[in-house]
Amino acid sequence: MKTFYPYTRAGFLLLLIFFLIKSPVNAQGRVVINEYMPWTPASCGATSDFVELLNFGPGPMNIGCYVITDGDFSITIPPNTILQPGQFYVISGQDVLPQPCGNVDSTIHAHLNWNTCNCTSGAIPTTGDGFLTDGGSANEQLVLMDPSFNVIDAVVRSFPVESSSLITTSSMGGQCSPGVFDLDLMGITYETIGESAGRGNSFARRLDGDCGWVKDPPQSGNATNNTPGDASDVTYSLTVLETQACPYGSIVVTVNSPDGYGDIFPMTYTLAFDSNHNGIFELGDYYTYGSDNSPNTIQVNNLPAGTYRITLASAGGCYLKTFEFIIFECFPVLPLKLLHFEVKKNPGELLTTWGFVQQEELETITIERSHDGILFRPAVQVPVVRDRGDTVEYTYGFPLTGIYEPYFRLHMRDRDNRSFYSPVVLTALADLPLQRLWPNPAHSFITITYSSASGRQAEYLLLNIQNQVVGSGSKFLFAGLNEITIPVNNLPRGNYYLLVIDRIGKNTLLRSSFIKH
Repeated sequence: MKTFYPYTRAGFLLLLIFFLIKSPVNAQGRVVINEYMPWTPASCGATSDFVELLNFGPGPMNIGCYVITDGDFSITIPPNTILQPGQFYVISGQDVLPQPCGNVDSTIHAHLNWNTCNCTSGAIPTTGDGFLTDGGSANEQLVLMDPSFNVIDAVVRSFPVESSSLITTSSMGGQCSPGVFDLDLMGITYETIGESAGRGNSFARRLDGDCGWVKDPPQSGNATNNTPGDASDVTYSLTVLETQACPYGSIVVTVNSPDGYGDIFPMTYTLAFDSNHNGIFELGDYYTYGSDNSPNTIQVNNLPAGTYRITLASAGGCYLKTFEFIIFECFPVLPLKLLHFEVKKNPGELLTTWGFVQQEELETITIERSHDGILFRPAVQVPVVRDRGDTVEYTYGFPLTGIYEPYFRLHMRDRDNRSFYSPVVLTALADLPLQRLWPNPAHSFITITYSSASGRQAEYLLLNIQNQVVGSGSKFLFAGLNEITIPVNNLPRGNYYLLVIDRIGKNTLLRSSFIKH
């Protein structure tokens, strides 16, 4: 069990020391070889070989200067190539892979063409074997390494592995540090695919990021491998043990493997903390790393209030799973009695009223406001009224202008500088606009966070750029903060709009755009 330190200045320094000692690769995401095609259909040619990488998260990854190799050639990915969570990266010998050479459903565009990138260890053949050995009983290996030549992922069809050569990687015109290696001398542990050879087949993880592989005639380059009804051999569940940071929150992830845990543990994980509270996991947010040797649970403690995302991986670096969760701020028991706290809409203002009994120890009162009911900012400090007996009433008015923040709470401090909070009050105003949509670009689903002033039945529509409805459904919006997940795995790659409409009033509650990869 790994314990994390709070994100105070001292805590961050301790985390930094943890990074330097425990993490050989300081990465914000998990990048894996998700699919590759060494035996192309005869009509497609050797240059339609492709390798598909996937960043499983929790954060974006700079895969610039990473190296992909088959043991005979190497390809260096251009510097500052950012791969978002859930995003694919296709490397091929041509710019466009026509249907069905890379994907049976559509034409796809490669992100990197090894024949024109000037990023290879040598000229890769455009006939015959191409980048990957074509046909027969070839047991071609494929290895992904970071700029320091640490192995990130390594797969092979079967053993024995084909012999490799001494390779000097491209420096990309001096932008990347070149390296010299021979895979045969590196002692690499390969993930074995265990499928037979066959022309026109890709090798794909059965599910994105999973440990199981299939020989996949309907290749799915630059798209999900997930097929409805397929399930992983390993499943996970997340429980937030301490939902409020009193003083810190904690979670536990339970791992279920019917075949035992010998190949699953020790598990590793990357924990992302949205440090700037903008609802987006970015390179500049905080990322911590840990491992757990004890089946079948992983507990993470000492989590301050905020939004998190955690990505877990088995001992083999697969069976990947990502969860997102929130630790709310602490609301300890008040040492004084709060009689009431209300916010009413009056002409031209929002009037806050509250009352206390026995407020002798009260030192400060601050009204705080929020746009989402999670992250609050100080709005105004109200002077504490003295010498008015046991019961004291307060009022304060806010003009109906400025930032739209309908959530209110009281932040109180006593004479010992301890903080206490009132319950959160949502004003009876119109619905909030869309708070957040993620992931964007999307992969299998989109999740929206939306706040509603009242309970209502709503409909959602997914529209393409021609304003044609390509998906729909209904959801019930509860009063307060709602988190809604909408599947998009059946949508082709492209740009889309999401509309949420009040079913009774037929007025549009929100409209947002997203990209489907």
